[in-house]
Parts: sequence; structure tokens; C-alpha cells
Amino acid sequence: MVKFSSSMMLFISVYCDLDMDLMKEKFAKLLLGEDMSGGGKGVSSALALSNAITNLAASVFGEQRRLEPMAADTKARWKKEIDWLLSVTDHIVEMVPSKQRSKDGTNMEIMTTRQRTDLHMNIPALRKLDTMLLDCLDNFKDQNEFYYTSKNDKDSDKDKRQDDKWWIPVPKVPPNGLSEASRKWVQYQKDSVHQVLKAAMAINAQVLSEMEIPECYIEALPKV
Repeated sequence: MVKFSSSMMLFISVYCDLDMDLMKEKFAKLLLGEDMSGGGKGVSSALALSNAITNLAASVFGEQRRLEPMAADTKARWKKEIDWLLSVTDHIVEMVPSKQRSKDGTNMEIMTTRQRTDLHMNIPALRKLDTMLLDCLDNFKDQNEFYYTSKNDKDSDKDKRQDDKWWIPVPKVPPNGLSEASRKWVQYQKDSVHQVLKAAMAINAQVLSEMEIPECYIEALPKV
């Protein structure tokens, strides 16, 4: 039986409380349509959920500036918070007919709820693509043929770095370039990520093609 010290128990308690507060804040934003004032000027719940997922992805993957495994705490945050947001989709349901046998043996047709079909199909597929993307980053753990320099590194090419993205690390390779084996391996990783992108875009295109667009929205678009 594992026993925790009092200080460890206190740490776990504080950590859980912080998690609970963060989760409450995120769900409150969804319920209020991002209008935390409660003034009723928020966006729709669907748009609030979409924005929350987009902002989370941008804040996590936007900081991944090197071909290397994602930091453990960042990966844990991503998995935890995306699980929170996607848990909402478990309750986006549709009514479907179902058979039920009564106590006297009579078969009856009743209506039951299930997760909406497109969500049931696409969310597991997107989760798989997410895992593939993280695995691609993990694959760079043991590579040692190239490294990165930043603005403050001694061997960084400061004179050559005059662009407006000076904060992004620059990859450095051996004088003769990568070995043939490394080139093929990096190309394979690139192709794998490209397949993830293609699959995600295909899912997005399919969802958009099935989406009903209100006439009032089309009429409100700027006339060209």
C-alpha cells in the first residue's frame, strides 16, 4: 500500500483545486458564450466551443518551435484540457428509433438518444490523428545530426537573421548537410505529417459540405 506524506497530500489537494477552478472557468465561458459578464451578449455555444478548442491548440502547438518531443507538462496540459472540451460533445445527441422488450414480452419501438453521428465518427478519427502528430514529434527524441540556435547563442548567424521572426530557433546542420539516411528519415516524417494534415482537411471539408447554412447568414454577407 502506497502512503503519501502530509506535504505530498497538500500538494495533490492544491493541484486538484487549481484544476477544478480552471475547469469551472472553461465551462463557464462555454455556457455564457464567452461573455463572462453574463450580459447575454455572448456567441452561440457551438462557436464558443470551437473558439476554445482553436485557442487551446494555438497556445500549445504555437509554442512548439523545434522538431523535438513536446514538453511533458505541455503534452499533459493539452490532453487534459482537450478532454475537458471534447467531453461536451458526449452530450450533443440525436434521437434514434430503438427496440425494447416489455415485461410481458411485447416488442416496442421507442426513441433513444445517442451521440450525433458525425461526432461519433469524426472525433475518434481526429484523436487518432492527434496521437500520430505527437508521435511524429516523439520520433525526433534521439536524432543528433542537427540542432537549433536562438538569438542569444554564440554560434547563431545574427547578421543573416534580419527577418521579423528572429525569436524562432534556426536549425543548424553539419557543413556537408544531413546524411542520406537522415534525409530519407526526415522526409518520411514530413510525409507522415502531411498525411495527418490531408486527413484532417478531408474531415473538415466533409463536415462543411453537410452543414446547413441559414439563408439569413448568406444574405448578410457583403455583396460583391
